[in-house]
Amino acid sequence: MRNLPPLSGLQAFEAAARHLSFTEAAKELNCTQAAVSQRVRGLESYLSRQLFVRRQNGLQLSEVGEAYLPGVAEALNLAAAATEGLRGKNVPRTVTLSAPLSFVTLWLASRLDGFLSQNPNIEIRLNSAIWTDPNADLADIVVEVRDASELDADTPRLPNETLELVCAPAFMRSLSTIALQDVLNSSRKIFVQGRHNVWQRWATKLGINLEGDVPALKVDNSATGLEAAAQNLGFVVTYSSYCEPYLKDGRVATWSKAKVQTTLCLALTGSPDKPSWHPAHKVFDWLKQEFQKGTSTP
Repeated sequence: MRNLPPLSGLQAFEAAARHLSFTEAAKELNCTQAAVSQRVRGLESYLSRQLFVRRQNGLQLSEVGEAYLPGVAEALNLAAAATEGLRGKNVPRTVTLSAPLSFVTLWLASRLDGFLSQNPNIEIRLNSAIWTDPNADLADIVVEVRDASELDADTPRLPNETLELVCAPAFMRSLSTIALQDVLNSSRKIFVQGRHNVWQRWATKLGINLEGDVPALKVDNSATGLEAAAQNLGFVVTYSSYCEPYLKDGRVATWSKAKVQTTLCLALTGSPDKPSWHPAHKVFDWLKQEFQKGTSTP
């Protein structure tokens, strides 16, 4: 006969250890904070060991808790996997990702095939946000444009964005001998509206006056702005991560002397608030690895 503590105590301990919070563990386990605390204390009593150090500002795993957690998490994951296999198609497999439309279109879509090929049973729902996603709170994973100075050091992110001035290649070649300010005075500007005024950031850094003789074209996302620029409709300023595929395919060209470095970056702003066996963690870990590849690229 196996000498095992109650399963409810193990679940409460594992969830509280991941969140370092009885309150967050209670939300995940759909019970009260008091119930989680009671189950953990019951487990500690069973083991005659203290698993957490309780502090006024939160929880901290004790040395015993740190040693115990990996085995408990692995056992729960194995039990969950066995249950998933038994339940088959009834197991929820959908992972919802909220991210800017331009990130989904211009960065993520070209990379998804590798993940989906290796994880054919996971369904991904992409919520493409323009400016902000009203349903972001319902997503398992969120990608946002953030200022790097506001993020924790361990937050997965792409490198800080460079603002690029781009247009159709033929247009760029025909204007290569004219001063940048004169070019912009007589050309259509494609303004990407949103939370971060990239044109203004770019112009302020370079001392450029954005007033001109040609009415602007205004769009609500960079993907549309880049396509408009590729169709020779004018100049657009956008993030380097977004214009990379257009530059690679030769559909637009960039003004190399007019690049502006920023502190803005695309970041994974929180790990999934799901049990460790949930497929959202696979998607999150894959995205984290892809972000790290971008960071390590010269």
